[in-house]
Amino acid sequence: MNSRWKYQIKTGIIWGSVMCVIMTLFDLRESSIYDQISNFVYYLRYLGYILIGTFFIGYYSWKEKVKLEKKE
Repeated sequence: MNSRWKYQIKTGIIWGSVMCVIMTLFDLRESSIYDQISNFVYYLRYLGYILIGTFFIGYYSWKEKVKLEKKE
């Protein structure tokens, strides 16, 4: 696995986890944490955030990282 994919996966997991925690905290008004994490939709949303983070956020942040490294 090359360094780009390692970077993208690391960025995606971090971004997806942070987004899932934030969205869980926002949803506390409607249901408890136990109700949220016992629901199957919670895990689909978590997987979706990780995939979006890996393929979109990770890719664009990798491009910016490479661009900044070329300037130096």
